Amino acid sequence: MNLAMFVVFVIGLAAIGFVADTILKENARQEVIEKARIMRASALAMRGYTANEIRPLLQQLNTTEFLPHTVPSFAAQTNFEEVQKSFRNYSYREATLNPTNPRDLATEWESDIIQAFRNDPSQTEAIVTRESAVGQMLTLSHAIRITNPACLQCHSSPSVAPPAMLARYGSANGFGWQMDEIVGAQIVTVPMSIPLARARQTWMLLMGAVAGSFLVMGIALNFFVSFPQRQPMGYAPAPGE
Repeated sequence: MNLAMFVVFVIGLAAIGFVADTILKENARQEVIEKARIMRASALAMRGYTANEIRPLLQQLNTTEFLPHTVPSFAAQTNFEEVQKSFRNYSYREATLNPTNPRDLATEWESDIIQAFRNDPSQTEAIVTRESAVGQMLTLSHAIRITNPACLQCHSSPSVAPPAMLARYGSANGFGWQMDEIVGAQIVTVPMSIPLARARQTWMLLMGAVAGSFLVMGIALNFFVSFPQRQPMGYAPAPGE
């Protein structure tokens, strides 16, 4: 009986452990994705605020100097650089294959994400998990597609670009963009180490509780099976018993 109980215990524990591990890891992943989407929504809000509120005010200065603060992507990324001072492994990037500002140049792995969007223009969102020096990271990406003709005033040709922008960044990069072209990607990066550690801790507590329950059940069954049974009152053994 104990051998049969042990086999059932091992099989049950393995099944529960596998299912619990899968569910807890998926929950951790969904938690990270939700954080990444909140970060992207914050960046989009900053972009909108810059375009609708800050840019009109700065344009009233009538300065001949190019002010990057009027560029929505500059504002969003600069804002998250401040966030990174407290949360180093969180980041927001608007990586571009051919940027005007050199700091926006896509890295090798960011270029792979952008190229995937270019190969499949119908793809609206990409979620990728990758290993880094600080552990597993999740990236949430959306393609940057040229849909506003106003963008081409600065990025179609140096001949039509604002002279102040050329004076700041030069005419070698950030041109040749075309309508409906995917030129980059908004990439939000969130570490998975903390949610995965929590999932692992929860899994260990759950497995400990299940193993303890099985152990208590086994001890109780052995006790009741081995406990001597009293004969009912008035019982008379038959001849030969």
